[in-house]
Amino acid sequence: MKKNGKYTLKQLRAMQGMTQEELAKKTGITTRTIINYESDVSNLRNSAYKTIEKLAVALNSNVDDIFLGGISEKPNQEEDKE
Repeated sequence: MKKNGKYTLKQLRAMQGMTQEELAKKTGITTRTIINYESDVSNLRNSAYKTIEKLAVALNSNVDDIFLGGISEKPNQEEDKE
């Protein structure tokens, strides 16, 4: 999988062909929390680094690949199929 730029958690999960439930099981994070992270990036941005790191590892990505939001930042628009 070629990645250029930042992707939302939902985009990265979709790129791996994973459901929210599968990601939750793989990380030990509840499905409800995954849903919250995907619906509002500020929830993810305010979480512990270790949590973001778990997500990155489960998604075969780096922490730097995950879009955490910013005033002038926008996630990549490609691969947003879900």
